[in-house]
Amino acid sequence: MVLQKLNTLTMGYGFEVKINGEQSIRAGLGVDNYVVTCILNALRRRDDSAEELNITISGLNSADDLHVDWLTTELRPGDTIQITVVGGDYDPPRNTRPRITEKDIIAHKLRHYNALKEELKEHLQE
Repeated sequence: MVLQKLNTLTMGYGFEVKINGEQSIRAGLGVDNYVVTCILNALRRRDDSAEELNITISGLNSADDLHVDWLTTELRPGDTIQITVVGGDYDPPRNTRPRITEKDIIAHKLRHYNALKEELKEHLQE
């Protein structure tokens, strides 16, 4: 396959993103195991007339267990977004943070569980 051949020539893939022809970001990670995402959102909630339009470019450096962010910004109707698949020579992420551990996830769930248990105690049959 073409992708298998290309993968041996470069260390990973990423995206070059231009917004309105001006902002250029080369998002990618030069590691063996990674995730890079470009997410476009258009959102209007059921009980709120406000709308949201935004783009987020982020990922996960699985080799170092780090979440990474290049960009989160609002968009407006008429904005143009150009995304090109690229390999190598990436911009460094603007933000990094460690992956949430399973222990942290369980602690969060327990706090939420106990708060709900207290909130709903009159509805529980024990």
